[in-house]
Amino acid sequence: MAFPPYRLLDRDYVAEAQAKFERLERLYHVGQQKIWDGKQVLAELMRKHGGIRVPDDKREALNQVFSVILWGELAAWSIAADLALMLDEPAAKMAATSQAHDEARHFFVMRDYLLALGGELPKLDGYTAVVLNELLDTHRIEDKLLGMQLIVENTALTLFRSVAQAGVEPVLSELLPYFERDEARHVGLGVMYLPTLLRDLGPVDRTRLQYLQLKIVTLIAWGTHLKWHYFERLGIDANTSMRHGSRLLEQTMEGMRAADGGRKPPAAILVGYGFLRALNDRAIDVFFPPPGEPTPAWQRGLVGLCERLARAGDAVLRMAS
Repeated sequence: MAFPPYRLLDRDYVAEAQAKFERLERLYHVGQQKIWDGKQVLAELMRKHGGIRVPDDKREALNQVFSVILWGELAAWSIAADLALMLDEPAAKMAATSQAHDEARHFFVMRDYLLALGGELPKLDGYTAVVLNELLDTHRIEDKLLGMQLIVENTALTLFRSVAQAGVEPVLSELLPYFERDEARHVGLGVMYLPTLLRDLGPVDRTRLQYLQLKIVTLIAWGTHLKWHYFERLGIDANTSMRHGSRLLEQTMEGMRAADGGRKPPAAILVGYGFLRALNDRAIDVFFPPPGEPTPAWQRGLVGLCERLARAGDAVLRMAS
């Protein structure tokens, strides 16, 4: 697009864009109203609870789980900045700019928390590294919006809620709702703007986007198997968390349908309806059995095999990177 884009001052264009993207522009203004001082909030919570005190085994588990969040926030910061440059519509650029500000705060607050927590922060696992690098490297707006805004952000929302509800550590339990409120707005950018991009995709690009969705969700599932024991150590029910994440994605797709005048998103395969939804729930129960329920020997063997394969896959991906 040539610069300056004089069409942005055309009265007819402005009137049409305001009518079409009013809710999208509101994301920016709400974000400005909801800004919170990360350093101040963390310092106040540290004083309130007398610092961070957790057993060594939980400290290790928190570092394992939140290393993913830390680097995910940095990637989200970069991707939001990319979108602010790439998107043409001013309302969408405003929403992406607001998100970049939020993600910058999230990264530095999470970094300061983990430094105060102490212990060794592991390197990013291979599965998450593949997902984040692919979304960072792509030049396709629809890939960044769908991959980061709708899938990765929803995964982060699920994890924030699960850790906060588990009450693992008081400072973190009160800190994460701040993150959660911001991330819920970030999902809105993809929900409101992505349908306009999907309508223009041809069958080849739709198939490619469907493959990307399936790839990201599969890698996230393997990453969950990799850190299974750390979730258990923190008192997080992986089965409930996976089901909650699935429902969030379902709500996201319904939001996209509403934003697009009731039309079903043409490239959405993540959310199953009817048989596919039942199949998805059954798969969660098989691969992430609910805690406290009797598990047959074949299922224990299958879960154990998945954990071994997850570790092997992680090692291969690390070597390949």
